[in-house]
Amino acid sequence: MIKRSRKLLKLLSVASLGMAVMSLPSYAADERLPNIVSLDYCADQFVLLLSNKEQIIAVSKAAEDVYSFYRERAKGLVKTNSTIEEVIMLKPDVAVQTYTSAAHMGDMTKRSNVSLVATFFGSDPETVYKNITMVGDAINQSGRARKFNENYKKRLEALQAKKTSKLRLAYVTPSGVTAGLGTSVDDIITLSGFENYTAAIGHKGWVSLPLEKLILDPPDAFITSFFERDAVTQSRWSLSRHDFLFKMMDSIPTINLPSTHMSCNGLFHVDAAELIRKEAHAANLLSQSNEVVD
Repeated sequence: MIKRSRKLLKLLSVASLGMAVMSLPSYAADERLPNIVSLDYCADQFVLLLSNKEQIIAVSKAAEDVYSFYRERAKGLVKTNSTIEEVIMLKPDVAVQTYTSAAHMGDMTKRSNVSLVATFFGSDPETVYKNITMVGDAINQSGRARKFNENYKKRLEALQAKKTSKLRLAYVTPSGVTAGLGTSVDDIITLSGFENYTAAIGHKGWVSLPLEKLILDPPDAFITSFFERDAVTQSRWSLSRHDFLFKMMDSIPTINLPSTHMSCNGLFHVDAAELIRKEAHAANLLSQSNEVVD
């Protein structure tokens, strides 16, 4: 949905999740599926996506937070602090983590006959496929993992086949930083078919909002994320609170991306790019652009 700047500080309505509903493979009644503990909120996403609910012994404390894509699936599940002691006491067959949750977790889970699955870092599609396959194999949900990867690849190819636009989109966060060349946000904007404003003016990595540049050379649209209540703590001194930026957003189309789409090593890049494309159409941005075919 397209929102104007004065509404950014209000609680945003829950956006519909872009992940297509997949038919889930069935299992024989006597087939035992491994029990799982998830150790962090990105691990939660893999586990909540691929597992049967009855497989899950516990998920992380962040599983129901506003930035958790599958938070609805986490309701009613036991939450863990992800300490070594808790993991040992819960006695899962498999523990899943995407970053180091505790020192010596690997050593201690091995001693306790718990299989620790640690995902690879990276947001490119091949890393996404590799992580999904690895977790799916570990929890005996290989069929579900394969279907997810096939669906992800199909949607990725559909986005890549669309016409691209020379319109420049500027990414804004509550902390007053933006994303330049080489960031995952740059990948998402490019995948959506647009140009990243910050990369186009020569910035690399994560940088402070170039407010003077934005005023002198405005972007064609803004993308905002993490403005939901409780998503982040906004600094009183952040450039994202500047009155002039609000005024610009009153006259320049602004696309609000749910924070659920902007994390976890590329797992939701396709969802974010699809949503940008959809909202750009709704704002008639594409009709204003010079579209070109790659």
